[in-house]
Amino acid sequence: MTNTLDLPTVLFVLQASYIAGAVAMAYARYRSRDAAGAEVIAVGFLVLAAGAMVASNAEVDPALHARLSLINITLGALGYALLLVGAVELSRRRRFRPRWAVLLPPALTVAIGLWTDFPSINWLRAIVFNLVAATAMLTSAWVFHRDGRGEPLPARRVVALTFSAAGAVSLTMALEFTLGRFWPSPVLAFVILLTLMFTVALSVMILTMERAVAKFDRLAHTDMLTGLSNRRFFFDAVPANPGSGDAIVIFDADRFKKLNDTWGHTVGDDVLQATARALAAHVRSGDILARYGGEEFILFLPAAGEAEALEIADRMRAEVASTVIGGATIHTTVSAGLAICPKAGTPLQELIREADAALYDAKAAGRNVCRVSRTAEIDADCIPAI
Repeated sequence: MTNTLDLPTVLFVLQASYIAGAVAMAYARYRSRDAAGAEVIAVGFLVLAAGAMVASNAEVDPALHARLSLINITLGALGYALLLVGAVELSRRRRFRPRWAVLLPPALTVAIGLWTDFPSINWLRAIVFNLVAATAMLTSAWVFHRDGRGEPLPARRVVALTFSAAGAVSLTMALEFTLGRFWPSPVLAFVILLTLMFTVALSVMILTMERAVAKFDRLAHTDMLTGLSNRRFFFDAVPANPGSGDAIVIFDADRFKKLNDTWGHTVGDDVLQATARALAAHVRSGDILARYGGEEFILFLPAAGEAEALEIADRMRAEVASTVIGGATIHTTVSAGLAICPKAGTPLQELIREADAALYDAKAAGRNVCRVSRTAEIDADCIPAI
């Protein structure tokens, strides 16, 4: 099989690209905890760079060709195993266990290589090397794609597409060496692969930044005590002028000040957290529940209408009333005020004022009940707790 490719030169460029990628990956990991796994990919890149260096020496030293070829394919198997493990860790944001599994591919490669001496046959070694590379990169792409359902960041899609493209190039090269027909040429395939490796490193850094931005955004819109959305998020997410049938419910923990004075603020925090969990248990898709401030919680029910809004609010009230805190020591309840948007364009602040007035009615009625705003067409209680 004739090959006019200046392999030592191409392999030298490949070494440089892997080293540059390793530096970028290591820097991303150094700068952010959200890049866990990037350091494993960086080590994989360095191993692949060492493999390329060994392959380059094998081409210019015929006496050591067989031994260096075995080392080259073994380093390739190890490098791509590290790349795959690093990609899994980066995607899933947790450590791959067991990490020692990365040693299985190179160990198997050494065993088969010593038994068959296939690394000495250049075209056969190239087929195996590229098949290993394609398997690692296509699997990495699949992992990033699958895990993207839980983290729909744009950079994640770029990483998945880049790994897919690199895997496709390696698979094409394996097929070319199998058939002995090269299109695109090995030189062009290497150039494409180098570009994709740079893109992988760049997209990992972008993914790290996007994760940091998403984390800061969550912190800015999350109440740290209860884990619910905070007041700021509520007003950002709810329309300033809700539509007809939209509902606002305000919940207030009954006698919370007395509970705090009796049991202390630590228990008071436990009560607020338990109340938040009980309320959140009945939130539908599209509803927005937030901590409004202090012991108050606010709920937006889009297009619920009065009957459904009352039913949801009462289920939440009953859930809180059935919650026990501190080993059957403390029971807590909430009162709720409900306002229904009568027509499109009604200001949100007006609905909140009406819900707040209804909440005062609920408190005056003995607490642990729901009241509808006086301005609603029908003023009704929810079913009180037994």
